[in-house]
Parts: sequence; structure tokens; C-alpha cells
Amino acid sequence: MRSERSLTGRLVALYVLILSLALGAVFISTMTVMNQVLMNQVDDDLRSSGATIAQQTFSAMVGTDIQVVPSPYYIYVRNEAAADWQFMSPSMQERYGRPLDVSPVFSEEPASPITVPGTIEHSTWRVMYLNTVSEQFPAVAIAYPLATMEQTKAQMMLILFIIATCIVALGAIVSYFMVQHSLKPLRIIEHTTRKISQGDLSQRVPTENLGIEVGHLAGSINIMLGQIEASMQVRQRSEAQMRRFVSDASHELRTPLASVRGYAELYRIGGIPDDKIGTAMDRIESEARRMGGLVEDLLQLARLDESRPLTMTSADLVEIAEGTVLDFHARAPEYPAKVTGLHGEKPSRAVAWVDKDKISQVISNLLSNVRQHTPAGTPVEVAVGVEQMNAVTGTVNMAVIEVRDHGPGIPAEHQAKAFERFFRSDSSRSRASGGSGLGLAIVSSIAAAHHGSANISETPGGGTTVSLNFPIPAAPQEEKRPQAQGLRPAVGRAPKASQTFPWRRR
Repeated sequence: MRSERSLTGRLVALYVLILSLALGAVFISTMTVMNQVLMNQVDDDLRSSGATIAQQTFSAMVGTDIQVVPSPYYIYVRNEAAADWQFMSPSMQERYGRPLDVSPVFSEEPASPITVPGTIEHSTWRVMYLNTVSEQFPAVAIAYPLATMEQTKAQMMLILFIIATCIVALGAIVSYFMVQHSLKPLRIIEHTTRKISQGDLSQRVPTENLGIEVGHLAGSINIMLGQIEASMQVRQRSEAQMRRFVSDASHELRTPLASVRGYAELYRIGGIPDDKIGTAMDRIESEARRMGGLVEDLLQLARLDESRPLTMTSADLVEIAEGTVLDFHARAPEYPAKVTGLHGEKPSRAVAWVDKDKISQVISNLLSNVRQHTPAGTPVEVAVGVEQMNAVTGTVNMAVIEVRDHGPGIPAEHQAKAFERFFRSDSSRSRASGGSGLGLAIVSSIAAAHHGSANISETPGGGTTVSLNFPIPAAPQEEKRPQAQGLRPAVGRAPKASQTFPWRRR
């Protein structure tokens, strides 16, 4: 398993490695230059002092008293007639030894100084060929021990090594604190995200004094956290609405089912008198019809939630409203209802690209609500017209349908929730007024499917007004192409909102 290492340790190690490599390069360069300088100094000494020392040595040899060179120089004389001669102070030879072989310096003339090993282990000598020192000794080589130079180099290497070690240690300490300071904003982010992982989505990363890069990262994290928090809130609200929806739907279905089951059990055990059987069957049929209506409403809401395509056609909203009002007169003749313009005038044509059946259902649902929640004789107006509204892209024409009643109205605190599913203005689940609480939810969903909106306001003088707004786009042009035999023409569909409704509001 791969071991985990902290980012601080890796950064400090990387810094120490780079610093060590840099100091190593400086160390090697310094020693190379130093070796070359010291070697040049030895060569210069051999060139300047070598001939003089050799001449002095040969003069002493010719005299009555032969003097041995009292210096660390080693002199080698090649003699063609006899044996070669070599001269060096015995004390210096005991200290430095002597070169093992200087003959390579005679191979080429004039030869450059060369380095040869000495008789003492690990010792080296610098040897140079001397041009004619005297006619008596034409071939002479002089050597100088490099022990002093090597000792100087060793001391310098030790000094440089100690300095480099101190620099690396100091650099490691300084880099550690620098990395700790630089990573402090990341630790703040880590601390915040740990709280968030524990469920506190309200936490935010501070963006002050974090630097440019980390500040941008913190800002991006805060934006992401805001989006996550918003989505979680939406999810929680959605889950709460779903639980409430399931609870309400279960409650709505359980009551009529209990009634049907109760009448069936009474009938099975003979608990219903013969003269009451017709009434029991009527109640069973009524409850079954109410359950069927509730199921149909739920299915319709589910289809609308799935955003299934509507059967869109160009239709006159005034004609749809007039036909729906005529049907309402047949069902509830005690409610005076009429179709008017938006300002009480005679309605004029309002052509829009809609699903005629859905719009008729919307108006019918609203009229049914008026019948259920207002006393008989309450006047109702269905106002239809076209208004200009301001949008992002400019002024647009909107088809407007308003169903106005003059009944008791909806309290202002309940108007915002009126389009929620299973909502009733009274908190009880009384069914004295009928309905399942889904009518206005269906109205809102159908309006949204048409890229429109539904709103509730108070009718001037008392009552409730439900307004529906629909855009009026141009009908899409049908493609003129040969129709294959046996195929039906495609049903017209609404154009995409991004193409036809650039003003679309949420």
C-alpha cells in the first residue's frame, strides 16, 4: 500500500533537493576552478623557479663541495653517455617521496607539464621538461610535489561542505515555515469543507488575505457551495411536497374507499334494508366517481410533469371561452356567466398558438371552482383579450384570460399557495364544498406547458380573479412535401421556447 505523505513534507523535501543540487553544482564548479588555479600556480613556479634551482644545483655539483638541493624540488637529468642522475634533498624525499617515473615528459619537446604518481601512496607530482639548462646537462626534468595543493583542496572541500550543510539545514527550516504560511489558506478551506461534510451547508470559505490563486479557488468553492445549498433546499422542499402529496392523495383515496367498502360489507351481511339499497348504490357510485375523478386529475398532473407535447393549433381564445361558458350554463344555470373584453368591452379576436382542449379545461376548472366556493347567483365574467407587456427582448403581445367572480374571495395569505396540489383555504379536509384540491394545480401546470403563467388577485369590489397569460407567437410554417400514401399529416406542435419565447419568465 502506498504511504501517504503530507504536502508540506513533499514541498520541503523538493526545496531541499533543489537547494542541494544547486549547492552541489556550485561546489563542483568551485573545486574545479580552484584546482585549475592551484595547478597553474604550480606550473608557473616550475617555469619561473625550476631553471634557476636546477642551475644552482648543477653549479654546486661542479664545485669542490657538492650541495644537495634543500627544497622539495626533484631534478632528473638524462645522460646519454652514462647513467641518468636524480637529485633531491633527503629530508624532503623522506617527507614527500619522489616521482615514480618522469620519463613521459621527455617524449615530446617542448613538453607540457604533466602529473605523475609518487612513491608514497596517493601522492602526485607535477613534472615539467626544462629546455637547455646547460650544455653539460641538455635533458633535464624538474618535479614538484602536489601534497600541499591537495591539502589545501581538502581543507577547502571541508569548509565548503560545512557551509553547504548549514545552508541546506537553514533552507529546510525557512522553507518549512514558508510552506506552512503558504498552505494556511488551504487549511482554512479544509477546515470549512470538513464542517460542510458534517452537514453544515451554510459555511463559506473566507476570501480575505488569501492571495490571488487561492482567493479565486475560495470564490469558486463558495459559488459551488451556494449552488449545492440551493439545490439541497429545493430537494428538501421537493421531498416535503412529495410526502405531503402522497399523504394527501392517500387520504383523498382512503375516505371514498372506506365508504365503498362499508356499504359493500353492509350489503353482504344484509344490513341494508331493501328500501335503502338504491341509496347505498348511489353512494357507492358517487364515491367511485369521485375516486375516478381524483385519479384522472393525478394522471393529468403526472403527464404535465413529464412535459409531454401538446396538440398545438392556432385558435381564437374568445371562441374557446364562449363554448366553455355555454357548457357552464348548462351545468349551473343559477350562475350568471358571460364573456367580455379585458376592460368590460365586447371581446375581440385573440388568436394564440395553444392546445384548445387544455385551454377549455382550464376555463372549465376555474368556473367549477366558482360554482363550488361561491353561493348561487354569484356573477362570473370570463375576460379575454390581448395586452402588451414589457420583456427582456422588448414589448411582446400576450393573450390574457381572466376568470372573475364576485364571491367571498380567497384570503390574501392563502393566495400564494392556491396553486399547490391538494391545497384548501380551510385547513380541514372537509368535502362539503367538493373538489380534491387539484383544480388550480392543473390550471397552473397547463399554463406553464404553454410557456405562460397563472396568477391570483382580488376582484375589484370583492371576489377572486384568476389570470392566465399566454405568449402569441407566429404559427410555425408547415413543410410542403409530398404526403406518403396511407400516412396522416403530423399534428402541429408548439415551437421551442428558446426560439419563440425569448422573454420567457420563471
